[in-house]
Amino acid sequence: MNEPNQLRVAFLNTSMVVGGQERVLLDVVNGLNRKRFKPYVLLTKSPGPLASRFKKDVPIQHGLRKFKGDPCTLWRMWRWMRKHRPQIVFTFGAGDKLFYGRLAAAFAKVPVIISGLHSTPGPTHRGRSILGFWNKRLMPLNNAVVTVTGDLRDYLVENEGFAADLAHVIPNGVNCQDYRPRTYNPEIKKELDLPEKGPVAAIIAAVRPEKRHDIYIEAAARVTKKIPSARFLVIGDGPARQHFEELAQAHGVAQEVIFLGARHDIPELLSIVDTIVLPSTDVESAPICLLEALAAGVPQVASRIGGIPQIVADKETGFLVQAGRVEDIANHLLSIFTNSELKSRLSEASRKRALDLFSVEKMVRAHESLMENLFAGEQPKA
Repeated sequence: MNEPNQLRVAFLNTSMVVGGQERVLLDVVNGLNRKRFKPYVLLTKSPGPLASRFKKDVPIQHGLRKFKGDPCTLWRMWRWMRKHRPQIVFTFGAGDKLFYGRLAAAFAKVPVIISGLHSTPGPTHRGRSILGFWNKRLMPLNNAVVTVTGDLRDYLVENEGFAADLAHVIPNGVNCQDYRPRTYNPEIKKELDLPEKGPVAAIIAAVRPEKRHDIYIEAAARVTKKIPSARFLVIGDGPARQHFEELAQAHGVAQEVIFLGARHDIPELLSIVDTIVLPSTDVESAPICLLEALAAGVPQVASRIGGIPQIVADKETGFLVQAGRVEDIANHLLSIFTNSELKSRLSEASRKRALDLFSVEKMVRAHESLMENLFAGEQPKA
């Protein structure tokens, strides 16, 4: 049952796979004030593993697109909107949900249409529209667009023709309570068969070529020559896993680089990790893994691309490196592994930065404020 003053909001995404965009959607939907908002979730494909983590009061409709180019997708969305009459439709990401979601909302006469875009184009994508021909031309349907970094907002305004006053920046947030620093637990190292005294690095990302696990593995090979007990966790799964496992073998670090696959105990794992590494060279906006590292007080070593410099404070919470510089990554890892005073300083600053700037509460309240203002007919200052 809806309460009289609840705003009905339909959030559209492809599927609730394990990914940064999906975790943001999960946090926003679960965090909304139920006295003011009634959220629904529409998914064009299967529910995905994260769908079960929505609160029980969140209706989920999935399978709205049966196959690529399914002409009935628009009709199914329109029919759902006509039945449930959302007052706000909020699409997450580009692609099919952006195209069909906004058209269906327009045909169903939904008062407010908002789109969240989370990916900053990298060097190999510059000059090409990240929205596609039709999605770009449907932008006049939007009351607002939400981006996660100023870098992405500027790109959309300068290259995609967005109106500057409609593009709003709401940084991603992380649950700082869930990711609070934990007491070191040696049992986790035993479970993973890690050396008790050795330092640990980790990369938390889908195992896809653009995340550049190859750079991570090369850095591991350099570090382990000087610190043989160091171990390098790969947390996440993906289509390139076998390739990178073979690459670790070729570099002679098959025992030192440990592929854990997808995990749901990231806060616990972070209690044994000395630093998080993200060596991407192309596309990154506001990686959730870096926000988790901040909240857990784990120093970061990451590429200076996209929105990463807005998360990692260079030489304060961790280190930023020129994309692709294996030697620099390895040197910073050695510094953190061998200097306990440095690690402690970076750790304390990381936790403080997460609490000050990137709490999930701040992110949710910002979404609530934007939606309420737009529904009231006000355009907040972007």
